[in-house]
Amino acid sequence: MRENIDTIEDIYIRYKGQIYSYLYYRIGNSAVSEELCQEVFLKAFKALGGFKGNSSVKTWLYSIAHNEAVSWYRKENKYELLPLDKPHIDCLEAVEGLPELAVEKQEESKQVLEVMESLKEEYKEVLILSELQELSYEEIASTLNWSLSKVKSTLHRARIQFRMKFEKAGDKK
Repeated sequence: MRENIDTIEDIYIRYKGQIYSYLYYRIGNSAVSEELCQEVFLKAFKALGGFKGNSSVKTWLYSIAHNEAVSWYRKENKYELLPLDKPHIDCLEAVEGLPELAVEKQEESKQVLEVMESLKEEYKEVLILSELQELSYEEIASTLNWSLSKVKSTLHRARIQFRMKFEKAGDKK
């Protein structure tokens, strides 16, 4: 019995940050993301005995997190919600004592987030899993229950769409 408790603790410690980060990028609200993250691990812990190992634990957790995010959108997103907060990716960190570089970095991070939010949901989803969470094609396919070819083609189209919108946003400045 103690082995299972250690395993559960290890899984939680190892993956909580990644699952929270994934949910945060999907939802855009830290309180909701934290709640959903707790729900993911609750469901995972309840089902741990039935985990067959057909995929990695990491992929299994991302699948649960994906389903939780989809369920949340279906239940809660009846109205257009505006995120209450945004991630501040290195926005206040001065680079080598040059505050203007920190401001440029903050502006670019803001622009990246705005472009991400403007993408179709499946593009946003696959970019988050690939670029931010650094999952492999196989892990993404398993997480989203897609074929490998769908992951590759959707990711390719998402990158093109992102690049076009990002360049267009840069031209407006």
